Amino acid sequence: MQLGAAITKALRDFGVNELFGIPGDFILPLLQQLQQQPDALPFYYLTHEPAVVYAADAAARCANRPAAVALTYGAGALNGVNAVAQAYEEYVPLVIFAGYPSRNEVASGLQIHHQAKTIDSQRRIYTEITCLQVRLDNAETATQVLYEALQTCKEQSRPVLIEVPRDAVDLDIVPRASYAAAAKVPVSVHEEDYQRLVVALSTARRPVILSGVNVRRSGAQHAVECLAEQFNIPLVTSLLGRASINPNHSCYGGVFCGATDTLAYQLLNNADVIIALGVIYTDSNFSAHRSLISSPHFYRIDFPEQSLKSWCSRLASEPLPLFETRSLNQPELQPDTTFSTDAVVQEIHRQLSQQSTIVPIVSDVGDCLFASLRASPTDFLAPAYYASMGYSIPAALGVYVTTQRRPVVLVGDGAFLMTGLELGQCLRYGCLPIIVLINNQRWDMIEAFAPKLNCTKLHHWQYTSIATSMGIESVRVHDHPSFAKAFAKAWAEPDQAHLIDVWMPEKSRSAKLSKFAETLTSINKTNSIEV
Repeated sequence: MQLGAAITKALRDFGVNELFGIPGDFILPLLQQLQQQPDALPFYYLTHEPAVVYAADAAARCANRPAAVALTYGAGALNGVNAVAQAYEEYVPLVIFAGYPSRNEVASGLQIHHQAKTIDSQRRIYTEITCLQVRLDNAETATQVLYEALQTCKEQSRPVLIEVPRDAVDLDIVPRASYAAAAKVPVSVHEEDYQRLVVALSTARRPVILSGVNVRRSGAQHAVECLAEQFNIPLVTSLLGRASINPNHSCYGGVFCGATDTLAYQLLNNADVIIALGVIYTDSNFSAHRSLISSPHFYRIDFPEQSLKSWCSRLASEPLPLFETRSLNQPELQPDTTFSTDAVVQEIHRQLSQQSTIVPIVSDVGDCLFASLRASPTDFLAPAYYASMGYSIPAALGVYVTTQRRPVVLVGDGAFLMTGLELGQCLRYGCLPIIVLINNQRWDMIEAFAPKLNCTKLHHWQYTSIATSMGIESVRVHDHPSFAKAFAKAWAEPDQAHLIDVWMPEKSRSAKLSKFAETLTSINKTNSIEV
């Protein structure tokens, strides 16, 4: 059996339906063999390795299953390190196939091109950003090793590295007769912690569930929503866990992002029991609220150490009271009197809320991420913790590949300069997004942290001309009416990609971004320690 056939079958067995990558010499033999398979996975190639990984990352987040990436040895795999690190920290299951030298090349004693410090530097570097590293260099064990890696990726919801030597395609692989997922040993609920929580809930009046991103990664959304509904417990999400709960759920209380002027914060602050399910404890959310997560009534249930579904199902069987009803009406957002990023997103929300279809929103970091809180999409993707710039444009392709839905992309001009040219590649695959480019002619998030820094300006870029050269309909707008008109036109033309260059007024930064910068900066001005 060819290695390409074994890999294709294994990926199909785990529900992986696409492969992202960039061809490079050490991975070429495998790519050729993969493309020769009768049931070959479609191969989506972009321009730069970080963008390739971002696209796969978005596909995995959208479909809530592993996505696969193929990169060449050294130069390719190491160029993708930052994006893989983000996937690791944000619990995104990626299967990274990386090239590796052949036996003859290793035995030659020569330094191999693309090699770093040693022949195995690639693998050692990836030990920091993947949960398992394996190499397919043995015909008898290759399929077993391959399936174990995929199972680990799925169970831990984190990237794995699978190195493929250049000559591994010549191996006569021992096939695996059939695949049935190994019976997963249930992760036991920590009994002492469970009983403590049950006792606390038996006398509580105002419990709240804080839902994190791992509720979605572990497939526990339905169980969490049912638990909340059964006992009338408000549901609040973290910023990274924003898509873990349906915003239309009757118990939904909004997004906690550190701000104190929100319903989500008020619910948490007034709670007598907080059940934190699958939350990642980030400085962006909790640096100003360390007392909240260290209080005795804060109960942490972490994935994958604990089964979130098991906790929910056991709690649902307890004779708990129906807790008191609290108002979950979100404060009505007042329209901005000035043209700002918040006003832009409010207009997007107004127009999309009139549609019956689900519209994925993909956001980059910076002001557009905070402004995205002005919308309540059921499908939302953003690197809300690791916060690597340039995510949203290639992520749009990953969203489209897995959902066939047309995404709306929020991106700042700084992030667009990093990966914006990948739009030309997106068009080749039929991905025709609406790109809303928040153009304040600077790295505004950097300036928010260091107002006196004199290297944040990004003047003179003609984004509409760049977009037009790629075959994208583009327009520049300067005010609310022109933006509303441009977005409506873009939505009405689904067979054409659109870029709206939103020229922002001077000093139009959102209050939330300013507060975020102030909060994080304050950490270094105190003797606080990280929780």
